[in-house]
Formats: sequence, structure tokens, C-alpha cells
Amino acid sequence: MSRALSLLMIAAALALTPACVDKSKEPEFLKLPPGYNPVEADLTFNKEHLNEFNSMGVKERDKFVDDLKAAEGSFRGQALVQSGNGLAETVEDSQYGDYEVMASVPDPVLFEITIDYQIFTSTELGKKLTPHGPVEFSGTLVDLRYDAESKPRKLILRVKADNIQNITK
Repeated sequence: MSRALSLLMIAAALALTPACVDKSKEPEFLKLPPGYNPVEADLTFNKEHLNEFNSMGVKERDKFVDDLKAAEGSFRGQALVQSGNGLAETVEDSQYGDYEVMASVPDPVLFEITIDYQIFTSTELGKKLTPHGPVEFSGTLVDLRYDAESKPRKLILRVKADNIQNITK
């Protein structure tokens, strides 16, 4: 009796376990546009550039980050919007823009490295963004933190965006 009950429990567990999801059968409206490609697109931290950054020593990374901060308007990125909100003048970060967008690249760009963005822009540009949609932006790097010791590794970037827009194609 107990053996039959055990087999019944195992069969029920297997029957209720969802099968692997086939991404090619994903509905068209859920697919990201082809223009969203943070791995291969010409971005500051695409797969190729992130591999170079990952291979640098600490001093090289620091110099690289300082050079990026000094090169105004040269940073380019893509991510999925998580949230956005206005910043009051009394908030310290309002010096970079009056609207803050939190965005991320949830799938690893290289190995297991993921990227999180805190993007500062104008309210006019920020309010036009689609919630949870892909965006492309360019601007100036404000700060970079690389958690090389954490698992998964994470790159956390703060960017002052001069231009930010939805990716539709």
C-alpha cells in the first residue's frame, strides 16, 4: 500500500512539473525586438568589451573607468526598464538629472556577469519609456562598481543619459 502511494506521489509530481519552455513558440508580443541585443550590439559593455574589462587588473580597471568618466557622452548601453521615478532637487543624485530609471540586463552578457543600471535623465525623456521594455541610451558614466567576488558577478553602472529611448525595432 505504501509503495503504491509513493508511486502515485511521484507520478503526480512529474505530471504537475512544467515542461521546458520553447522560446521559439513564445507569442510574438512577448518577444524582445531584434534591436535589443546587449551581447553583440556596439555598446560600451557588450560581450567583447566586457571580456576585455574582466581581463584587466585592478589598476587597469581604475584607469579605464576614469577614462570613461572623463569622456562625456561616450557611454552607450541597452537594458530592460525596471522602474522610473522623478528626483526632487534635495536628492543628491538630482545633479545628474531630474528623473531616475532603474534598468538591467537580466541575462548574462559574458559568463555569468549581469549588468544593472541606474540611469539619470530628464523627466521629459524618462516619462516616455515603456515599463519593462527595452531601452537604448547614451551619455556619461557617473560611477561603476564591479562585484568580481560575488556569484554571479555583477556590474553596477550609474549613467547620466543625454539620450534614452525605447527600442522598437
